[in-house]
Amino acid sequence: MLNFFKKKQIDPREQMKAVLGDYELPSFPVIVMNALEKVRETETSNSEISELVATDPGLSVRLLTTVNSAAYALKHKVNNIDHAVSLMGRGELESILISMAVHEVMPVENTPVFNAQRFWGAAAHRAALARELADLIDPSSRSESFTAALLQDMAIPILALQRADDYGPVLERWYANGIDLATLERETFGWDHATVAMWMCDNWGFPDRIAEAIGAHHGTRDDELVPLPAVSLVSFLREQEEAAGVEQLVEDAFENYNLPRDQVLDLVDISFAGAKDMARMFG
Repeated sequence: MLNFFKKKQIDPREQMKAVLGDYELPSFPVIVMNALEKVRETETSNSEISELVATDPGLSVRLLTTVNSAAYALKHKVNNIDHAVSLMGRGELESILISMAVHEVMPVENTPVFNAQRFWGAAAHRAALARELADLIDPSSRSESFTAALLQDMAIPILALQRADDYGPVLERWYANGIDLATLERETFGWDHATVAMWMCDNWGFPDRIAEAIGAHHGTRDDELVPLPAVSLVSFLREQEEAAGVEQLVEDAFENYNLPRDQVLDLVDISFAGAKDMARMFG
C-alpha cells in the first residue's frame, strides 16, 4: 500500500469500490509484471532485465519506440534493450514500463463524450512538455514527471465508461466550458479523477512519487501529498484543442516558478511537435 494511504489509514480498494462498484482494474500483462519485479530487485543484473524484456518482441518495440520518440528527447538513439537499460537506469525504465502497461489495459471504447484518441493525444502532449519543464524546475524528476503527466487523467476513461449516465454530463460540461474538471467533480460527486487515479496507482503498485504527483496534479490541501511542479503545470492542458490551456500554463509557470513566458511557449512548441509520434502510437 502507498505510504500516504498507510498514514491516513485509508483503504483505497474500498474507496474505489464505492465509486466504481464491482468494476475490477485489469491486471498488467505478465511480461510487464515480471519485468517490473526484476527492475525493483537490487540483486538482478541489467543483462537479466534486458533478456527478459527482449523475450517479448512487442514490448521491446514499444519500449524502444517510446524512448526514441522526439517526446522523450534523448540526445542519442537507443539501438537495443541492453542499451536502453544501461542508458536510462532502473528508475526511468520502471516509469516507462508502467506507462506502457497502463496504456495496454485501459478501455479503448469511446462514449458520446469521451474519445480515446483525443485523450491519449493530450496525454502525450502533457508528458512531453512535463519532461521539458522538469529540466528547468527539477531535473531529478524528469522521468517521474513524464510518466505522471502521461497518466494523470487515467481514471477518466474508466469513469466515462463505468459511470456514463452521471459522469458523462460532467465531462460534457468540462469540454464545453473549460471549467476546472476536478472542481466540477468535487462539487458533483465529492471526489475527483485525481483521487480515483491515486487509488488505481495503489492497486497497480506504483512508486509513491509518481502516485502522489498524479493524486496532487490539481492541487492538494494535504501537506503529506507531494506534487511534482511540472505535472501540476501541464494539468492546465485540455483535450478540446491543442492550444487549450496553454495560456494558463504559461502564466502559472511565470508566477510560481519564475519561468520566462517566451521560454515556456518555445518549450510548448518543441514538445508538442515531438509528441506527435508518441501520440499516434498511444492513440
